[in-house]
Amino acid sequence: GCGKTLLSRRLVSLQRTGEHHIPIDADVVPSIGVDISNLPLDKTKTVQIKEVGGAMMPLWPTYLKGAAALMYVVDISDAYQLAASATAFHHLCGLPAMRDKRVLLIWNKTDAPCALRDAETAAFDAARAETALGDALTTIRVSALDGSNAEQVMTWIRGVYGV
Repeated sequence: GCGKTLLSRRLVSLQRTGEHHIPIDADVVPSIGVDISNLPLDKTKTVQIKEVGGAMMPLWPTYLKGAAALMYVVDISDAYQLAASATAFHHLCGLPAMRDKRVLLIWNKTDAPCALRDAETAAFDAARAETALGDALTTIRVSALDGSNAEQVMTWIRGVYGV
């Protein structure tokens, strides 16, 4: 998959230990349904992360209705999936359920030898999303495997929840 489960594990580990480079269990299988994890933001607030797999795409709008924000994870080591991922992302951005929601576009697997560079991700057309979402869109390049930029993702999540 694109790394949703591993990123979720990385964020939970980061919050519990304060360390982003410690080893985590990287033995994961692609999300087929919906996986839910609890992410502690501070001592009093915990949020749920719902990982909704690609097989659930027809139901994605249902999950958006109750969501505070959207984190969309893209595997930038898989050039062949980029266009399909872009199509799904742009569809989501245009849904009424996305109105007034903050969106984090996560370019994952930056540590992979075949990771696409910024210029190569142009086919994703993030500018189109910026037109639709304006200041609500943030983009971060991460590695769920080694923890690179996981702190930036946590900062974004805390900002969504005012923590």
